[in-house]
Amino acid sequence: MPLIRLTDVPPVLQTWDPIPPDLAREWCTAMLNHMPLCMTPTFMHLQQQSVRMNGITNTAEWIWVAKEFHAAGFTPAEWLQLTEDVLTHKRATPGYSGSNKRSYVSNALITLAVGRELKHGGMIRLRAEPWMPWLERTRAGDVSLSVVTEMLKAHWGEPASVIPFGEFPYPLAVG
Repeated sequence: MPLIRLTDVPPVLQTWDPIPPDLAREWCTAMLNHMPLCMTPTFMHLQQQSVRMNGITNTAEWIWVAKEFHAAGFTPAEWLQLTEDVLTHKRATPGYSGSNKRSYVSNALITLAVGRELKHGGMIRLRAEPWMPWLERTRAGDVSLSVVTEMLKAHWGEPASVIPFGEFPYPLAVG
């Protein structure tokens, strides 16, 4: 998938359309918990202030994540639950990312958002399409963390994709 630089942001990532303003606010509130962009503490604070004061941000990477997951049918609450469960699973699994030997083992369902391993301060970003089975199963009543554990278990050791800082997979499926 081709990447675009942050300096060449296409118009589709400069606006929340077709996501309605109320739903954009929900996405921004959810993303305050797990920011989809590695930022300095000062910028994180400014971003938090902006969302808390205005209810929304126009940061392209936030819009990109929201539009990708929205187009796939996820709600902000579902995206947040999935992200938290992936992080919980990774933290609780011996041998992965900071446990035992502090060795990082890649997983094809997890994208490294800043081109570094987690043990060196990298961030994860999830892509919507590979997590569609999670969405279907949790909506059918399966326990989220159990589904995450099962899905990740099948892909440990497979290479993760890397999105360098300030770049986006493009084209973005927006519907």
